[in-house]
Amino acid sequence: MVSQDATLQVELAERAGWLNDGAAGHHVGESLAQLAASGYLGLGVPESLGGAGGNLLNVVQAIATVSEQCLTSGFVFWCQRAFIEYVAASDNTWLQAELLPQMLQAKRSGATGLSNAMKFLAGIEQLRIQATLDATTVTLNGFLPWASNLQPENFVVAIAAQTSDGRSLVVAVPSSASGLTRGEDLQLLGLQASWTSTLRFDSVQLPYQWIISDHATIFLPKIRPAFLLMQCGLAWGVARRSRHEITQSLNDKNGAALSSRFQQNSITLLMLESQLHHLCSVNANDVTLAQARQLFELRIALTRLAVDFVQLELEAKGGAAYLKPSGTARRLREVSFLPVLTPSLVQLETELHRHAQAGNLL
Repeated sequence: MVSQDATLQVELAERAGWLNDGAAGHHVGESLAQLAASGYLGLGVPESLGGAGGNLLNVVQAIATVSEQCLTSGFVFWCQRAFIEYVAASDNTWLQAELLPQMLQAKRSGATGLSNAMKFLAGIEQLRIQATLDATTVTLNGFLPWASNLQPENFVVAIAAQTSDGRSLVVAVPSSASGLTRGEDLQLLGLQASWTSTLRFDSVQLPYQWIISDHATIFLPKIRPAFLLMQCGLAWGVARRSRHEITQSLNDKNGAALSSRFQQNSITLLMLESQLHHLCSVNANDVTLAQARQLFELRIALTRLAVDFVQLELEAKGGAAYLKPSGTARRLREVSFLPVLTPSLVQLETELHRHAQAGNLL
């Protein structure tokens, strides 16, 4: 059961500035705990696995709703829910029984260290983690320069690794694993409290029960649509919030200069929302080449629209919105993250171009 408690929205909004700036005494664990209590983390997860049921659109809408108030909270919501998606989609019943309940209740944070894997899937770079398999264990070595939702000493990160014979795996790695080192939090322009850091794997040895999939090249394409569509919820939420703020700020003095752009952006948002609803209804196993292109294009268009909406919000509100404590100033720092969120807009557009030349996408 999902609670639509307005108190949650108010508290997310109150926390937004502190989390974006990384203020002492505040962390995203508070938001994750509230999202778990509200039932948001279980949306789209079958009830048979302890979830709340529903579909992918329900998840994307929830991420958008949270992101309207606080993109830092929306982002770690996406991280946690993406990790949950990996485990739910796995054939590993041990992880589903032992780890999934902890993730749904936010007892641990779930980090998606698959940015490198998505680039690998697109042919952009090689996997950064190397795996060695013996009869009972997998040993991991390598370095990830970026992963988020890494609650200190209480996280599990999903990573992709490659063996010497060319196989690729997806593995869940707990923070307690010997040989795993988390760096200090990276200094970010915004979303500072998102528990974003580096990870070093120095002969991290785990039993096979921590393997999410031993065929990453099959598993990753299966979860990529949900991965990208849930990311769309981040931009969707920011765009909706900024659109509301502009509506409150248009008047006789600025309307003549801004109304045309505002109306065009609003029409574009309606069109993209329609596409989002449609793509969320497509079975991940039945995604056509055309739909894959539409998904990439949707993620690009929604992100660019969110950036443009926030810029327009600044113009509509004027100089007062440029003061650092303002919500607009916070959204300017928040939204600047979305174009570089992996897969970045440059990576998506590069892949679209590359595969257009080859006549395929997946």
